[in-house]
Amino acid sequence: MKHLLAVLFLLLPLSSTASESTKQAITKELMEVMDVDSLMDTMYTHIQDTMDNAAQHLNVTEAERPLFTRYYESVNQLMQDELNWNILEPKFIAIYDKSFTESELSAMLEFYKTEQGKSILKKMPAVMQESMLLSQSMLQNILPQLQALSAQFDKDLKAHRESAKQ
Repeated sequence: MKHLLAVLFLLLPLSSTASESTKQAITKELMEVMDVDSLMDTMYTHIQDTMDNAAQHLNVTEAERPLFTRYYESVNQLMQDELNWNILEPKFIAIYDKSFTESELSAMLEFYKTEQGKSILKKMPAVMQESMLLSQSMLQNILPQLQALSAQFDKDLKAHRESAKQ
């Protein structure tokens, strides 16, 4: 009996490891089906558009263009070095692993393999882009109010600290 218990205790970590590796394999396949790495390409394109808009917003002249181009290339290189899929994939897998059970991951994988799932995945980048633009626009609309609130808080905090000193 003692030998049987000892063998079971020795096998428990193996079954846990097998289960974890199965879960990670499911997660990795889910990332592939969801085409998450191509979303990174979309993100880079968005960053390029943002940088182009920044150049226009900053009224970069032709004489300043080489300076801006060096800055842009440095930002782009940093993004590609630090936010590439090889670096992000294990982090994404860890997030999914922490957030979802193996059963939930399997269900997502099964769904995203269906026609409806594929359709949703295809539309999601545009939905996210439009959502981000909406959020940015709304933030721009309330930015003056946020700045006024921040200035008032700063003023009130300074006054409070001055009165506390006395």
